[in-house]
Amino acid sequence: AKKDFNYQHMRPYIITKRHFDEIGHYYANMHDISFVNMRLEHVYGPGDGENKFIPYIIDCLNKKQSCVKCTTGEQIRDFIFVDDVVNAYLTILENRKEVPSYTEYQVGTGAGVSLKDFLVYLQNTMMPGSSSIFEFGAIEQRDNEIMFSVANNKNLKAMGWKPNFDYKKGIEELLKRL
Repeated sequence: AKKDFNYQHMRPYIITKRHFDEIGHYYANMHDISFVNMRLEHVYGPGDGENKFIPYIIDCLNKKQSCVKCTTGEQIRDFIFVDDVVNAYLTILENRKEVPSYTEYQVGTGAGVSLKDFLVYLQNTMMPGSSSIFEFGAIEQRDNEIMFSVANNKNLKAMGWKPNFDYKKGIEELLKRL
């Protein structure tokens, strides 16, 4: 969870993540163990839970819904394909001797895209030539909405990792695997 992330409906999740990180930091400092906190950006890909945002949108598109109400879609997100996340974990494991006793890695492509652009590309790729089903601006932004969330992945890249999928390539790969 982002450090300034404060959605009240997710409070127990946020508190749990923060406390687990603090416990990991403590044990890494007090004992001879390594603790790595992988801060994941917006992960998507095959096998994702049906109640998550991208699978929900794909389901709406498959059902040819006439209207999906959205916020303005101006939020910038770092969408990262699940294969790239797996490779990030593998990179850390392969280089574990160089990993400090406590460290964090931000796992994302390092590139942001607006939610609106992501959704429009998803629809155009799934249903070329169709008119937009998205009603952008129909839903108000949440209080404390994070408008810009992009990973600073330089430490991960320094270990030899790089993302193989930008959001467009990731959408195309996701749709192939459905």
